[in-house]
Amino acid sequence: MVKKPDDNPDERFYFEIWSGRSAALMARKPSVTYCENHNGDFDYGLAATDFELAAEALIAVQKEQPNLSNWTPPVLYLIRQTLELKLKALIETIGWKASTEPDTIKFAHNLEDLWVRGRGWLVKNEYQIEQDARLMDTDRLIENLHAIDPTGDLFRFGTSHKVAFNRQKSSDRVGYEQTELFREFEHTLGCLNHWTSVVMREIILAEHGGEEDPYFDKNAFPKANSQS
Repeated sequence: MVKKPDDNPDERFYFEIWSGRSAALMARKPSVTYCENHNGDFDYGLAATDFELAAEALIAVQKEQPNLSNWTPPVLYLIRQTLELKLKALIETIGWKASTEPDTIKFAHNLEDLWVRGRGWLVKNEYQIEQDARLMDTDRLIENLHAIDPTGDLFRFGTSHKVAFNRQKSSDRVGYEQTELFREFEHTLGCLNHWTSVVMREIILAEHGGEEDPYFDKNAFPKANSQS
């Protein structure tokens, strides 16, 4: 279904792929453009991957230069945004499998609520996520980020409409322990990526009438209390 635009796109910056660039756009030569390319709908998983790549690039520099501190908000923003999109991707994938419409997550920013929905569905439907050794760090990081930035505006804008100690919260008051944060982020990504993939591979198998997946092992995850 094609939706009507909220306004008429400015042809100096917008163009449609088949019509090509307008004379106005060619004359303006903007550094940023928007193209209607008629691709399929952009899902949360693809969006999450974009932010994940950016977060990992910034983390790599931070590890090389651990004393850098003036970009704490961008690092935490990319980590939080990645996880928000990963959680939405999990719920979106669950919706595809369960044939439900996850419209309620579109403008949702509450990490704990998103995690309760995704984690709860997996547990209820007997997926072995509670045996995943990465689950503890996943729970810890989501709880931690939600406690500091429950509405997703603190690191994005530098200030939040939330209050702490009778003052409007600001990102310059936030710090993080690098080793712990980066480990928790890595484990959380691994956990969310794996269980989202488990559900997606089941959808693909069902569509193709298969019973065993030769390309993906749903049990290939680090086990809690494992001695290995």
